[in-house]
Amino acid sequence: MSRLSTLLRLEAAESQTVQDASMIGHFHLTEHPLIFLPLNRSGTEATLLAVMFGDDPARPHLLVAPPNGRPTAFLEELADRILTHIDSFQNTEHLPAKRSKPARERHTHAPQLLVANRKTIPYIRQLGRSLRFTDPPEGSDPARSVGRLGQWLTFFADHAEHPGSAFLLALTDLLTTRWITGQSSLEDEHLAALLAWIDPPPGTTGLSAAIEAENPQVPGPDGQLRRPAGPATDPSFDSLELDPLLTAYNKAAKEGNTAMMARLTDRLHTLLHHYLTPTWDDAWHALGLLRTLPRTQDSQHRWAADRDRFTAYRSYLADDGRPQPAKDDPVSAARRLARMELAQGAFNAHRALEDRFFMAERRTTGEALAGTVTDTDPHHTVPGARGDLLRPRLTLHTTDPVRLDIGSLLAGPHNPRVHLAVRAITPRDHGTDLLLEVTTLTGTVNKPRTDSVPAAGDLLELTFAPEFFRRPPFPSRENTPWTHGGPQHNHPAAILETAEEPQP
Repeated sequence: MSRLSTLLRLEAAESQTVQDASMIGHFHLTEHPLIFLPLNRSGTEATLLAVMFGDDPARPHLLVAPPNGRPTAFLEELADRILTHIDSFQNTEHLPAKRSKPARERHTHAPQLLVANRKTIPYIRQLGRSLRFTDPPEGSDPARSVGRLGQWLTFFADHAEHPGSAFLLALTDLLTTRWITGQSSLEDEHLAALLAWIDPPPGTTGLSAAIEAENPQVPGPDGQLRRPAGPATDPSFDSLELDPLLTAYNKAAKEGNTAMMARLTDRLHTLLHHYLTPTWDDAWHALGLLRTLPRTQDSQHRWAADRDRFTAYRSYLADDGRPQPAKDDPVSAARRLARMELAQGAFNAHRALEDRFFMAERRTTGEALAGTVTDTDPHHTVPGARGDLLRPRLTLHTTDPVRLDIGSLLAGPHNPRVHLAVRAITPRDHGTDLLLEVTTLTGTVNKPRTDSVPAAGDLLELTFAPEFFRRPPFPSRENTPWTHGGPQHNHPAAILETAEEPQP
């Protein structure tokens, strides 16, 4: 947490009112996202008790696992419904060849899963891992199987770790980017309490509304109890309501009382419906609040890259179809880590260039700075292969902390396409002088572009240019020694790497 976020959290706690943070949406929100609210069976790692899902706020689908026995029918119905939603995205667009990239097809839309809180994302990963190796029944279609559902859940969970991807998002993360409350970040994971801070009932403060929302035994203004949003159930709910019902069901099953078992199954369905419905309503309330934010241009570029990955993975399933391995091989793990580091750096840079709040946060950590141009040399040149190249220089004085290296590439909101390379760093007058060299949009020696060079006296805000972050070169799998995991031919991880490389 940055100093700026900490200050706003303290102000929110003192005023008992939520504080504004970022005023821009940095993730694409689809027209019909799938809200997915799973509940885990207490005492197990990844065994579904129930799940409520759907893309229409007026039509939630609730599936409840049987109280005992194998949940085969339950999982098959869940797989059929979720895969039907994923398969509904069929339309594609043709993208012509570009530079060295061949022409290709890309889906015009892709599925998006929204969950209540951050803890649900690793739960979906665990659920995908437990399901994706399930063999389909003999004679059935593997494309509509429980194993295929596990593969898609793993796909979504894997991309939730990829910075900037919008396939799987936690609503609490999106809300706390826009609003900062006076409670801890752990308490912010309670969706009902977070929404109470953001949108309290008239005449109440965010703090008092959140305290009421956190009490699972006190009904809210709509008369409904606000239970924790999962995937773990509320302990008081387990001990007072769920466990007695399951105990009664097991007793009826031992006695062979099928009529009682049927009644208790209906009661279980009703009980879990009442448990999840308030969270379902809160999820759509949160989505409505988030839709009011303008979207950044970079969010659309990243969603286009997501659609590339969706298209590639769908092709992989059609052509190969093997589940993701239990763990990456060394080569795939190294490449995946490099991709994620690159994506994180570029994503942070884009957010700072498009959002004043994130730029201010980065200034407090030394990853961005503001200063005044004190001198310019618009006619500076450097030798090139075919003659001198125009590389204007300027001196920027800043009193912000500077944690840059010589050669760092910077950009600013004034024109993100203009890149400035750091050539010298000199402490001076209780601050720092930076010698910067313009490397893009300079024009030529005979036809210079004056709009790319700031004038003396201009105030600039600068942070790392997204293009500064480049993935290190990796040897091909054929040239990777066996001591480092290669070469491995026809390995699922190697084939899946193509799905992780979006086309520009």
